[in-house]
Amino acid sequence: MLFLTVYGPELESLFFYIHKFTYKDIEVSREQLYSVYLPHSLPASKGQTKNIDDALHYLKSARLIAGDKSYVSLLQERNSALPFSALLLHQFRELESISLHLPVVDCLYITLLEQLYVNPNRVWVSDVHAAANQLELARQIGGVSQEKINAWRRVMEFLGLGYRIGNGFYCLYQPELLYSVVRRWERTEGTLQELFENHLQSWFPCLSTRGEIALPVAHGLEQLALPC
Repeated sequence: MLFLTVYGPELESLFFYIHKFTYKDIEVSREQLYSVYLPHSLPASKGQTKNIDDALHYLKSARLIAGDKSYVSLLQERNSALPFSALLLHQFRELESISLHLPVVDCLYITLLEQLYVNPNRVWVSDVHAAANQLELARQIGGVSQEKINAWRRVMEFLGLGYRIGNGFYCLYQPELLYSVVRRWERTEGTLQELFENHLQSWFPCLSTRGEIALPVAHGLEQLALPC
């Protein structure tokens, strides 16, 4: 499940810790993670381990790691140099291709960005909780709580997709995130529309329903285009 009480930094830290050992063909046990990330008190209580357990469940749901009591990274080596934000967003895109096999609540998580911001070509939603619960997917599961939406906003901010303001979220893709993906384009030349449609859109939502580059993405791209 992706709607968990996570913050972002722990996802990145746990993932790259596990990936470091996977690269050496070593699985990482949950007890090893507890010993590294928790204060040295034995035995660790359930309250102490909840944040780690939630982060592990999140990474498993995103299919970045696999395992139960011990874990391995599923990261392809060709993507190992990418920042965590780009990796996770790309995983969301991959999950969309198997959405029929996902819990409906996870489908909602990975489409909120697209349906609330990118498709309608807007950067600001003043009450994300209310707007999310107007979506058909949210209605199918009886709605999503304010706590879950707050967790979603925290992760989106951590990934460099915008800023939390009150109960709202101002969606603005950060230039650093965009650059990390743009430089992965294998072509040496081409049109901007080809870059948008054939490359960026395969990594994260960037095109509005009219097929234009969406406002949350446009500003970051403009920053990349500024002369040095």
